[in-house]
Formats: sequence, C-alpha cells, structure tokens
Amino acid sequence: MAKLRLALTLIAAAAALAAIPAQSGASGKGLQRCGGSVRAAVVPCPKAKRIAGEYAKTRTRRLQGFICTSKKGGARIKARCVLDRKRVLFSFRA
Repeated sequence: MAKLRLALTLIAAAAALAAIPAQSGASGKGLQRCGGSVRAAVVPCPKAKRIAGEYAKTRTRRLQGFICTSKKGGARIKARCVLDRKRVLFSFRA
C-alpha cells in the first residue's frame, strides 16, 4: 500500500511539473494579465491600466508616447497601444 501511494505521489508531482511551462506561455508572448481585460508586456500593470482607462475615455491615437489602434466587433472594442517593445492590449464596451 505504501509503494502504491508513493508511486501515485511521484506521478502527480511529475504531471504538475510538466504543466508549469505550458501554463506560463498560455497568455501570449511575454504578456502578463493585469485584470479587467488588460494585458501588458514590459509595462507595469498600474501604468497599463491607466493607459487603457484613458484610451477608453478619450480614444485618442497617442497616449503617454504610445500609439494606439482599435477594432470594433459588435459592442466590444479591442485596442492595442504600442511603444517600442512595450505593449498594452485591452478590450472594453463601446
């Protein structure tokens, strides 16, 4: 019984370790989830959220040095703001 329990524990640990790299790349290429449908790369989450909020209010093409574009799909707007390697991706309701 002890050998069976040990074998099951080792199998579960190996499966957990194998799943860790798969989950880390699941959100995109270097993008971190900031909450509120905001994802960012090389930008701190608080700044990414400020940029997303400001764009949702003003919809201007340039914000804090970032160049922003958006696409409307139904009632949802998907936006992207880029500055060099820094990226902020977010969506909001129109």
